[in-house]
Formats: sequence, C-alpha cells, structure tokens
Amino acid sequence: MPPVGNPTRPRTEIKRILAPTDFSPGAEPALEWAAKLAECFHAQIILLHVVDIRLAALAGLPPDMAAMPAVDELVQGARGEAEEQMKPLAARYPRATTLVKEGAPRSVILEVAKELDVDLIVMGTHGRTGFSHVFFGSVAEFVVRHSRIPVLTARQEQTS
Repeated sequence: MPPVGNPTRPRTEIKRILAPTDFSPGAEPALEWAAKLAECFHAQIILLHVVDIRLAALAGLPPDMAAMPAVDELVQGARGEAEEQMKPLAARYPRATTLVKEGAPRSVILEVAKELDVDLIVMGTHGRTGFSHVFFGSVAEFVVRHSRIPVLTARQEQTS
C-alpha cells in the first residue's frame, strides 16, 4: 500500500519549542502548553526571558545614557534576577533549557527563534486594551504577525 499524504509536502515535526516568559501569571498557561506539547512530541523547550533595556527610555533617560556604567549595572542586575527566576522553571520542566537575553522582547523573540531554528513558539498574552495596548502594544500580537513559524498563544483565565 502506498504512503498516505502528499510526498511533495514536508513532514511537520516539532523538535524545539520556544517559550518566552516574563514571569507573570499571564505566562503560566503558555508554559503549561509548551510543557504538554514537548511531552507529546518529545521536544526540547527553550525558556526565554528578555530583559527589556528600553525601560530606561520609558523612564525618560536620554538614549546615550544606555552606555553609562550605572545603567549597565541596572541591566546586569535585572539579568541576574531573571537568571535566578529561571532556575525554578528549569526544575519544573526537565527537558527545558533557559536563556536570558537583553533587548526589545518583540524582536529578540523572533531573532532567537530563527537563531535556534525552533519549530514552534508558545507564548502568553496579557489581553491589554485601550491606552495600555496603544502605548505598549502587544508582544504576542507582533510575534504572531511577523513569525515565519507557527505561534500558539495562550491567554490567562479571567477571574471576575
């Protein structure tokens, strides 16, 4: 009996899952989805946290201050804190590796996905609306619109 399916279409495999996290409750459902999918597909999870160095700009600091030693110390402190917060996540997900990067989360997530040749991005949404959405935008929305690989988004349950 001949094989079923289209022989010219590439086989879809999920070997690496990128799971960005900001350590918020909104990220939890996505981490659970990533873990379950990794289990089903015997895939590796890459837990990513991006230290947003643009916060200095939001605080009203001039762009050239980003090179100042005090700002660098703040970024390194935030990076160290993120690395500490990654440890319990890595313990919860034994097939996971952790990665902390600096930059704008939107672009860093896409860059890491490309660099590490991941097959799927699983991330949470925060459901921002109104001014917050206009001002900060949606990282998940940006990633969905610009990713060349599938993106699964998971929203935190609303308790009201």
